[in-house]
Amino acid sequence: MNIKRFKLDKPGEIDLVIPFLASLEEKEVFGVISAVEPGDYKVRVVADHKVPNTFGRIVIKGVVANGARVTVDGMVKIAKGARKTDSFLEMRILLLDKQSSAVAEPKLEIENNEVKASHAATVGKIDEDQLFYLTSRGIDEPGAKKLIVAGFLKEAVGEGDTVTRGR
Repeated sequence: MNIKRFKLDKPGEIDLVIPFLASLEEKEVFGVISAVEPGDYKVRVVADHKVPNTFGRIVIKGVVANGARVTVDGMVKIAKGARKTDSFLEMRILLLDKQSSAVAEPKLEIENNEVKASHAATVGKIDEDQLFYLTSRGIDEPGAKKLIVAGFLKEAVGEGDTVTRGR
């Protein structure tokens, strides 16, 4: 399994195309957007399946604060001859204040019926029940929010063989 990671932690853009050019190829991409400086953050990612029997998984998680604006555009493309492809695209953004905004737009472009392809996208704020639970156990609110954010990002943060930072 080929695993790649990227992080966008300053206003800027990342364009990432993940080509699937060999049968039985497996790739996972994990991305983190840490939009805590005001400005625009943009991520465009394409999983481009050109051949049969490939597996792809893209997970992008982000936190947005201090009036930052995040846009995430994701696409899973499956070519006509790429049967038995299995691909998933997930985009989750957590808004930490009312001044910040985010848009997550997943897309599928499928030209073959013998595939498994899906996507998921959410933009939301910290769950008040989670915050209440932690504060009722003696954790102050800023500490509770840090724990929730760390848990939210955990899947996307870790060791990989490539890290790209936006500019």
